[in-house]
Amino acid sequence: MTHDFNLLERVARKLKEQHRHGDALKIYLYMADGDHSLDAGYLGERIAECYEAVGDRHAARYWYGRRLEENPEIRTASKKARNRLAYLSIDSLLAENGD
Repeated sequence: MTHDFNLLERVARKLKEQHRHGDALKIYLYMADGDHSLDAGYLGERIAECYEAVGDRHAARYWYGRRLEENPEIRTASKKARNRLAYLSIDSLLAENGD
């Protein structure tokens, strides 16, 4: 079943306003499925915001980066957010599980 993009966006935005970021994330991921451009990065930024709100900063960093890949000059908020999360590292995981 296909859904109207505008309806999905309205529902996701309302869920975010209700602090139901996990549910909004489900809708944004559904919208992004198969959309390689992520609607010029718009969905990447929405997904990143939701991941950050639910506390998954590594996923947020990735999605802010995807946003920047698609349209780096339009939204500086994603660039600032990506820079803000630049400190995140996987070094501790590698150190404890390295060979």
